[in-house]
Amino acid sequence: MDIKVTAEVYRLGILIGFYTVQDIIKWADNVIERLDHPPYEVIEVSLSSQKKPIDVCSKLKLFNEGLNNDDLPSKILLGLLNDYFLSTNNASDVFSMLTRLIDHLQLEESNEWIEREMVYLSDAFYLADQHIYGDLKEVENNLKNFLSKFEAYAQY
Repeated sequence: MDIKVTAEVYRLGILIGFYTVQDIIKWADNVIERLDHPPYEVIEVSLSSQKKPIDVCSKLKLFNEGLNNDDLPSKILLGLLNDYFLSTNNASDVFSMLTRLIDHLQLEESNEWIEREMVYLSDAFYLADQHIYGDLKEVENNLKNFLSKFEAYAQY
């Protein structure tokens, strides 16, 4: 996968709490080991163990220039959230991350349905979780169906 796309997946992932600073440093170290001449930005990220997540996020943002497919990182992250949900069945965590991701989505016009569906699911989860309206199991099934659409993207 393109290093810019991967960096953006990690940037979005740390913003929503899916990744930690250590996860990102591990990725950067791996890139440094693989490449003869790693980009300077990767080295900077690798040296960020004492940095706050927002600082690492800023360093990852430097990779974003010239990213061709803006919505691919969001779709990959949704695929990874699908894997996480299937392995943990922790709907509360997934909805929390999904809600934070809404603020950072970068989607092409043709994929605006993704954001609408995420907002709908987040609202439905809140209402069902607070016993205001709806059934929590039904909302979780709707989440599973939505995330399954991005299953293939987790393989990138």
